[in-house]
Amino acid sequence: MSIDICTSGNRRQFNKTLGAVLATGLSLTTGQALAQESKPIRIVVPFAPGGSNDIVGRSMAQQLSTRLKRSVIVDNMPGAGGAIGSSTVARSEPDGNTLLLISSTFTMNASIMKLSYDPVNSFTPVAMLGIGPSVIVVAASLPVNSIKELIDYSKKNPGKVFFGSAGVASFQHFAIELFKLRTGADLTVVHYKGGGPALMDLAAGHVHVSLGSLIQMQTFLRAGKIKLLGVAGARRVDLIPDVPTLKETGVDVEVSNWWGLLAPAGTPASVVDRLNRESNAALAEPDMKKRFASEGADPMPMSRAEFEKFMAEETAKWAKVARETGIKIE
Repeated sequence: MSIDICTSGNRRQFNKTLGAVLATGLSLTTGQALAQESKPIRIVVPFAPGGSNDIVGRSMAQQLSTRLKRSVIVDNMPGAGGAIGSSTVARSEPDGNTLLLISSTFTMNASIMKLSYDPVNSFTPVAMLGIGPSVIVVAASLPVNSIKELIDYSKKNPGKVFFGSAGVASFQHFAIELFKLRTGADLTVVHYKGGGPALMDLAAGHVHVSLGSLIQMQTFLRAGKIKLLGVAGARRVDLIPDVPTLKETGVDVEVSNWWGLLAPAGTPASVVDRLNRESNAALAEPDMKKRFASEGADPMPMSRAEFEKFMAEETAKWAKVARETGIKIE
């Protein structure tokens, strides 16, 4: 004998119970979402304060804070050519609250370093931010005023001309090794934990040469503590029209730095898509355009797919440079 429990009274009670469960679930989901929205977004800059990565990261943090109506903070985490900060973000909760500010260095590390993360599979591309010309500068006290004079002076003073790098496997490290290969310049590389500390020592005369983004050089240039010798980009820069490119001086080297944002792999697509939209919108803001332009850099908004393709091309390019120069961790 079977008993039919689906009476009208039972159905009403079941519907009430089901409704209560669903409402509770919805309330929890909404509460969790609100809790996530109340957390600050952290942008990890894997280099010390004062370098171009830090400058761009703080500018973008300010823009995103305004657009998202949330606190966005910068967390400097220098070391190992950016690998320490990158590893930290790779292990972070993929909830959109932790982002990584990357530059050209990110696509160089895998060529010469054993990493604790996979540069491709540990992250998801968020947004390309911009690209800026690199320049070669020297301490004001160094008795050279052109790229040719720098090369000649270094050869006449072997082992005595020091180049300040932002760290092993950094953008500056790769770029200067390529410069040395193509010119025969005798430059001894001194590694720092970021472009900021290297630049401070250059201005103080403790090292003699540096290469980096114009965006980070401006303060010391205005103070007369360093001298510009050449632009390592494809063309002259409007802000410094009298400074020739390296190719114009007969040096076949062209390197520019760029910046972008990544999130840990597994971050929901809806979250990443929104961050991409808001980042691209921020780059279109007059203040942001002016900020980049005032430093000789250009905003470079891209779709996530375009940014992913760009990074793959950069990785292949710098792997070739690593093989060509024989660059290695000392």
